[in-house]
Amino acid sequence: MPYRLLCFASCFLWLAGCDCSGSTDRPCDTTADCLAGEVCVDAVCRPEPDAGPQPDAPAPPPDTGTDSGNRCESMVLCGTPPACCAVGDECIEGSCLPACASGVRCGADRTVCCGDAQVCVSDACVDPGDACTDSFECPMGSFCEPTLGRCLPQFDPVTCETTPVFGDFAPVVEWSAQTAMDVPTCMHGVSAPIVVDLTGDGVPEIVANFACDEDWQIGVLRAFSGVDGSPVWTVSDPALRTNGRAGIAGGDLDGDGRPEVVAVLQTGVNRMVAFDDDGTLLWQSHRADGSPYVGSVVNGAPSLADLDQDGSPEIIFGAAVLDATGQLLWERDTGVQEGTNSGYTGGISAVADIDLDGAPEVVSGRRAYEADGTSLWATTSIPDGYPAIAQFDADPQPEVVLVASGNLYLLDGLTGAVEWGPIAQPGGGRGGPPTIADFDGDGLPEIGVAGAASYSVYDPTEPSGVLWSRTTQDVSSNATGSSVFDFEGDGAAEVVYADECFVRVYRGADGMVLVEIPNSSATIHEYPLVADVDADGNSEIVIVANDRHTSLPAQCRAIDPAWDGQREGLFVYGDMRDLWVRTRRIWNQHAYHVTNVTATGGVPRTEMDNWSTPGLNNYRQNTQGEGVFNAPDLKVLALEVLLDGCPESATLRARITNEGSLGAPAGVQVSFYEGSPDMRGALLGTVPTTVPLLPGATTVVELADVALAGAPPYAFTAVVDDDGSDVGAVTECDEDDNASGIGDLDCDIIF
Repeated sequence: MPYRLLCFASCFLWLAGCDCSGSTDRPCDTTADCLAGEVCVDAVCRPEPDAGPQPDAPAPPPDTGTDSGNRCESMVLCGTPPACCAVGDECIEGSCLPACASGVRCGADRTVCCGDAQVCVSDACVDPGDACTDSFECPMGSFCEPTLGRCLPQFDPVTCETTPVFGDFAPVVEWSAQTAMDVPTCMHGVSAPIVVDLTGDGVPEIVANFACDEDWQIGVLRAFSGVDGSPVWTVSDPALRTNGRAGIAGGDLDGDGRPEVVAVLQTGVNRMVAFDDDGTLLWQSHRADGSPYVGSVVNGAPSLADLDQDGSPEIIFGAAVLDATGQLLWERDTGVQEGTNSGYTGGISAVADIDLDGAPEVVSGRRAYEADGTSLWATTSIPDGYPAIAQFDADPQPEVVLVASGNLYLLDGLTGAVEWGPIAQPGGGRGGPPTIADFDGDGLPEIGVAGAASYSVYDPTEPSGVLWSRTTQDVSSNATGSSVFDFEGDGAAEVVYADECFVRVYRGADGMVLVEIPNSSATIHEYPLVADVDADGNSEIVIVANDRHTSLPAQCRAIDPAWDGQREGLFVYGDMRDLWVRTRRIWNQHAYHVTNVTATGGVPRTEMDNWSTPGLNNYRQNTQGEGVFNAPDLKVLALEVLLDGCPESATLRARITNEGSLGAPAGVQVSFYEGSPDMRGALLGTVPTTVPLLPGATTVVELADVALAGAPPYAFTAVVDDDGSDVGAVTECDEDDNASGIGDLDCDIIF
């Protein structure tokens, strides 16, 4: 019987047996002061009732204020066996603790309550840092928390990580754009696309330059949603046909916070142009007097950099520089054609502070220029070609990697002197723009270059200079580019390269082919690239294709009779299991190297040196930054039961927390069941969380009007990240701690 009801009944029986008229009202301290047959009640001796207290009966429990009649005042039953929490307490892992107003608990025992805007990192309450889109924007030792969009200190140690078990490389097409309603004859991809966020919504678009059937020096610029490939805009004006062979670049030229797109108009017009984020024409290249500035770029591509560090970027084509309005600032030697490799007209310049004077230089190939166009050095004893920049020795200044006329060179960044080379391209050919990365995971950079009949990785520490070389087919341009990405996050990069017949992913250490995708291309200098194009937290491969050369199918079937890769357009591939690690949501130009652009498309006023930035020293490789394997760990911190509807129903409240090192999105399903976690019964209902859960944060999910079926005692279980069929959507570091239960419940439990 409930104590208060028991107490009331005892008093009633006592009164029924009293002789009220015989009371003498003798004072007393204890019953020993009274006569036989009397007891001391309220300091007065009274006749002993028929059912009075027994001498050895335990004293009634003190009134804690947590009950009222047959109900728990806080309406919170916690733990097994259930206890009633005091008003203002909450149930945390079976114990009643003072409520935490922020919902962010921290410390090893979760007794520390963080401030409203804080996050729990390594058992300490921390204030989030600056806004970010990727970890590259955060200070060293920090990562960009994607749920919050702010920099957080990296967990130390990282106690919650998910390191995927990759198995076979398994790409699948996520979407493709192979036809168009407007200008349908222009869908040949022979130029590297770019990935930029044109709309400012945090989800990128892909912009690609497509050559036309009639002539590849005529093209159309198109933008697509990175999520599904739906068209965003097309520059369909015949007067603004691009050169379909030339590269493009994207960056914020006018300071409006969104990137513009730079391209080249068709041969015969030859002006450089910029389009606003909505595809409208912004400007055409011109001289200071307003007259058109023209240049035969053809196979070149623009690079963006703030040469004078005034907050307004410049556009570099070879050895010609335009300001952000399209006005020519200077050109030297052969202008836009500087950097041409073996007659393949057009350069792709690199920009960096190669002499460490605090200001960037333009490296067009075998020449380097100060920001104002003054010559820094010229190594005219070697052919011209495609440059890239990285650090290969212990000197403070970087080296210039140059691919020229089928040979590889390393040049001193300060003087242009040849430090290494020439190293002949295996299989011959011009050689394409170089890619630099740690291919084999030894902590040192290597160089990847495509040629006419091979893709080769060069290593200055190898006696032969070549780490490995694999047979390919690129007789058309033999100047194709490539990119690199560490898909598994293990420190060793994979090569992504497309020749005339296949897109292949090679293992960086030894060149083993991990996957081979049939794909037709009569190549120029395009390459597949890797970025998070749909902002889903996983990387994707972006590929272009073309089929204007009718001889390609026969050539490719001579390699593989089952070849079926004849196609044109744009293709996005992702991992079948979404295991490829996260990366940046941007790739803005052919000479991309991470430090050259912010996540939103801004061109840095002062660019950090890529080669001295921890985790970089690379070129044409996207990066992960800190926290690549950080993961959430969702738990039901407590399952509370409100029995105010007894005996017909109850309300179940699951207190969900994230004990991991990465946030979890809103909308995570929480399912409630009859029975204990080990003996679950019928599904009672499923309710989603309504807010994101950062590390240490909690939220409450409630399922009301749960019918109490059968006889007590009752038991219930809540499981987070469970859609009601034991299927979850969140990858966690611990998938076995998602359930919590409460049992031994009875409507007669009173405290």
